[in-house]
Order: sequence, then C-alpha cells, then structure tokens
Amino acid sequence: MTDFFQDKVLFVSQPFSDFYVASMPVRKLVEVCYSFTAVFGEDLLTGVQRGINDKRVKDISEFSLKENAMFPNAVILSVNISEDGEIFDDEIRWRVTDNDELIIPTNAKCASIVDGQHRVEGLKKALASGKLDPEFRVVCAIYFELAAPQQAEVFATINFNQQKVDKSLAYQLFGYDLDSTKRESWAPDTFAIYVARLLNKEENSPFFDRISYGMKKSLYGENEVDWHISTSTVVEGVCRLISKNPTKDRYSLHAKKIIKNTRADLELGSNPPPLREYYRSMKDSEIYDLIFSFFQRVKELTWVDGISFMHKTIGVQATFDILRLLTKEYGPNKDVILEKLALIDRNKLSLLNVNFSGIGRTQIREELKSQLGLN
Repeated sequence: MTDFFQDKVLFVSQPFSDFYVASMPVRKLVEVCYSFTAVFGEDLLTGVQRGINDKRVKDISEFSLKENAMFPNAVILSVNISEDGEIFDDEIRWRVTDNDELIIPTNAKCASIVDGQHRVEGLKKALASGKLDPEFRVVCAIYFELAAPQQAEVFATINFNQQKVDKSLAYQLFGYDLDSTKRESWAPDTFAIYVARLLNKEENSPFFDRISYGMKKSLYGENEVDWHISTSTVVEGVCRLISKNPTKDRYSLHAKKIIKNTRADLELGSNPPPLREYYRSMKDSEIYDLIFSFFQRVKELTWVDGISFMHKTIGVQATFDILRLLTKEYGPNKDVILEKLALIDRNKLSLLNVNFSGIGRTQIREELKSQLGLN
C-alpha cells in the first residue's frame, strides 16, 4: 500500500522537545488535521485552540490567493494522539525514518493543530473554492505525542510572548498549570502529568530520565540510552486508572460556580475505574506509590534481555492495562498486587512473537492476563 505522504524533514533539537520541520501540500495537510476543540467553562478554557474567527479565516483565504501570498510561520502539530488522549495504533501513526523521511501512512486525522488553526481553515476555504493550487506548500513543525497539557504549554508560550506572567494567565485559562492550580482542582490529565514528571525526575524511579516530550532523546544520567516513552503514554495509562472520561471531568471541574467544584464533587459513577475514589479523595501519594512500586517490580521481572518489548510503548501500555485489572480485582492493595506479579514467567513472555503495533499491546496484555489468572 502506498503511503499517503512521504517527504524529507528537518530535525530540530530544543530544550522543551525535539521536533521536525516539514513542507506539506495544503491538500494533504487539511485532510490529516483536527482541532483540539477549546470549550469555555465560563471562566476557564479547556482544549488548545480557541473558537474560529470567521472574518480572520476569510481574510487568510483571500490572502492565500494573491500573487504575493506567503506563510513563512509554521503550523504547529502534535501527532499520533487523539483528542481523548489515546495513542493511535501503529497502522496509522506518523513516523520518521533513519533517513529523516516523514511517513504518513493514511489520511486518518492524527494531527492536532496546536497553533495555526486559522491558517489551516483559511487555506481549506481557499482550496474549496478551486482557486488555490492544491500543491501550495505549508511549513509544519511536528511534535510527536504531546499530551493536551503540553500542547497548551506550547500554545501559551507562542501566543503570550514567552513572559512568565502571561504564560501563567494562559495556563490558568487552560487549567493546566500545576503550580497555580489548586491540587483539589487537578483534572485527571493534569494529575497524570504530575505523576509522569515525578516518575521521570526521581533517580530511583524505573522511568528516571526515560519519559520524554515527543521525540526528545532520553539520557540516563549522562549516558544516552536506547529507549524512552512519551509523556502521553504515561498520561493515558494513569488517566485510565482514575477516569472514564477525562474531558468530562475537566469540564465539570471548570464549571463556573460561586463555590468551585473539586475532585470530591466528581461523580464516582457505576463501575468506576479502580483508583477513581483515591483520585476523588486526593490520595495522590498513594496512587503514585502504587504506580511507582508496580513498575519497579515489573522492571525487575521483565525489563531484561530477550523481552525488550516490555519497556517499549506497547509494553508499558499493556502493563498499565494489567495494573488496571489488578486494582480492579484486588483494590489498591499494593502488597497483594506486587505478590501477584511473582507469577509472571519471563521465559514464556520471551517466546511471545510481538507485533510492534496496537496488536502487540493486546498480545502482551493477554499473555500477562493468562499468567496472572486475570479475566
């Protein structure tokens, strides 16, 4: 099958995260993008992009048809992660080869517009008129798997002049600033970012210096290592432990009231995620300790030669799935859960012929379920 798009890209390394610069035909770009919709909770904004300004779209559309049309600024994209925070399967995921070629397998909407929504909408309008050359090239800065809070951070930095006071205002609007937002008001993905940062920062953590923003290369101490996982992988895993619908929870927390909602005001719901009550009760240290200890034990048992897939994205995703099943079966009882992990047979696990895609996650999860006696 022919890939939807393939072209050379330029690698850029910066402190926040590595990214790639690409030149894409407008007809291709508009097919693969979506906007992480911004929704107002009266005084708070969730999402990344603000509402569409029709006049601005019209002006950009008209400008794109002029002889001196130019758009030198990059449209910023975060790819391979859905609006709900789920990571797309490998079959449709964007990737960059060792030869610095960007491969977009299909026209699936895998690219969230972090900045440049009006430009994309304006160009789409011009393209629909039949007057714009479909091969009109657009500069794109491509980050891989930035979670929603990280997308908001990029948007805030760009649109609020890189000044700390203004960035703080932007974070307040988005509700993603860990420092200025009260802990009891942390939405599930904000809490998950907090967990990811701690796991990456603590030197005795199984994920020390191995959780990255997108494609940022990992260092273990001073030495480069051969693997890392994205922040969004951890955020997705943590969110599934505490929320069925993180977006709905965020909207509820940000609703305008005289007395603001807190986590305790969120519904427990029927058949809730296993750590939902701990999250609502702000037992953050207990949640973190369970996740930390669980992966520390998993590392000892399975992050060994011959089963390296266990510390790849699919392995970590599958392991989070197992943690969710174990906590559902035994509650947040750390001692019991760690004891159950002793049943893992690394020799059987090493015989698994893993497909490095979404199918692989299922393969690993089902094998571990079988070994641990989970339904």
